[in-house]
Amino acid sequence: MNEDLNDMALFAAVVKHQGFTSAGRALGLSKSLLSRRVDALETRLGVRLLQRTSRHFSVTSVGECYAIECQKLLQQAQAARQVIDDLQQNPRGLLRVCTPVMMAEMVVAPLMTEFLTRFPDIQLELLAINRAVDLLEENFDVTLHSHSEPLEDSGLYRKALGLLRYALVASPAFIRALPSAPSVEQLSYLPSLVRKTAWAASHWELSHPQEGARKVALTPKMISNNLLVLRQAAVDGLGVALLPEMACKEDLANGRLHYFLPDWQTPPSEISALYASHKGQSPALRVFLDYLAEKLHGTL
Repeated sequence: MNEDLNDMALFAAVVKHQGFTSAGRALGLSKSLLSRRVDALETRLGVRLLQRTSRHFSVTSVGECYAIECQKLLQQAQAARQVIDDLQQNPRGLLRVCTPVMMAEMVVAPLMTEFLTRFPDIQLELLAINRAVDLLEENFDVTLHSHSEPLEDSGLYRKALGLLRYALVASPAFIRALPSAPSVEQLSYLPSLVRKTAWAASHWELSHPQEGARKVALTPKMISNNLLVLRQAAVDGLGVALLPEMACKEDLANGRLHYFLPDWQTPPSEISALYASHKGQSPALRVFLDYLAEKLHGTL
């Protein structure tokens, strides 16, 4: 199709307003520009669409038929644009999200009721998978990651969403049973509840605003790759756990858990979203990422 759609729109406007002067006034364009564009359109089509002299303007029979079809195209284009505008205002459709199990349970799941209430036309498929995922091959819109080191360059776009802070916690009964006030020196000898990772955590790296960094060797009472298991063990008084604050926020609020050595911290993990395309991002994905950034901004 060699016709310029813009020229077709200009021609339809000239016919609608019955002249170049009136059409130019309506479009904010000069009469001479409109005349040149219609001339170019007629040349490409090889037909006369308008009969015009200095005193006379009329549409040929071919021009009348062509103007009707041009108007139909314009209406279809406006309808297509309206679809995009409606989606931007009311995002809808299927959104496929992949995240490790811990992220799904501790970070994402508690936020999804509000998200889906805010955007009721979005259908969310949230898969918790503890393995490397090929975003494009497996047809996910976005993957979420918690990481303490920079992510490898995968060719995907990354959006930083927030930081996940960790805290030492224990049950009130466990703390009351200690022979003396908690200290970082005690920590190596106390039963600990340790998350099993690929690097097999045998110590915790902690830092204090005044006392600096300390590597604390552990005496594990329980090792698990599931933070819900470790949180429950901490609530039951089995030992000291290093957990994401977000994972035990309710337990800290209702007193089932207390901070243990609150001035000793471990470096936070960064929460990132990876997705395939920055341009042409679907409205559903855009509002999902904006919502997570809103809820997870700063340190959690």
